[in-house]
Amino acid sequence: MKYKITLGGRGADIYVHRLNEEQYRLLKEGEVEKEKIDMDDIAKILEKEMVDESDEIYTGVYDNDDIVVQVLNEGDEMIFDSLSDEDWTFDVETRDEYENYESFAEGDDPILFVESYSKGTFFTFEVETDEEFDESKISPIITEVGERFEMITGLCYKGEVLEKEFDDYWGKGYYYHLT
Repeated sequence: MKYKITLGGRGADIYVHRLNEEQYRLLKEGEVEKEKIDMDDIAKILEKEMVDESDEIYTGVYDNDDIVVQVLNEGDEMIFDSLSDEDWTFDVETRDEYENYESFAEGDDPILFVESYSKGTFFTFEVETDEEFDESKISPIITEVGERFEMITGLCYKGEVLEKEFDDYWGKGYYYHLT
């Protein structure tokens, strides 16, 4: 049987901008983290049209208590909803195996992280199995970005990494972080 898994909750698109010293100085003096520079001026400093223009982008659900995992069968009937099961957690053994704590967006150069905080269903995954679906065999792929953000960027089922498709989530605001 085929199953569809959705992963949602609160998360973000993280846009990484590697800065030169002048860009860093202008953003720091302008108190970008306190949002004292408007978005258009930040984009100008970055030499971009928009602040969410970057070659280095990470998307995922924050690894917290607001994660929503739902599983639907071939008839689009929900057979599992993590919100309905207070005791449900990701499979610990596979979680440990697939945590991706390689820290992305590191380096000696200054960086501006533009966090587009979002809510909704971030990803969908398909699983095909001959056995009855077992929600205890779902585990997250956790990615750390810039030693600042820990996000679920994918899922595994029975230890196999699942191919993902982006779904329907929406931005709730931008936040800026300098390192």
